[in-house]
Amino acid sequence: MTHSDARYQTAYRITYITLDDVQLHFETEIAIADGDGGLTLQQSATPPAERRALRELIQAQGQAPF
Repeated sequence: MTHSDARYQTAYRITYITLDDVQLHFETEIAIADGDGGLTLQQSATPPAERRALRELIQAQGQAPF
């Protein structure tokens, strides 16, 4: 891949949310398309604004009392 091709590389941020007895847990991965049509996954921190927005969305749906 040339340097100019890297600008057009496809990537996705995937955030998984689990709920235990006390709180929500967030796990985020970045999925980057590789040259063979597959995806490479890398762990990533979940941005605070994303955690906040997801908590608010879940609360608005009445799914969790936190």
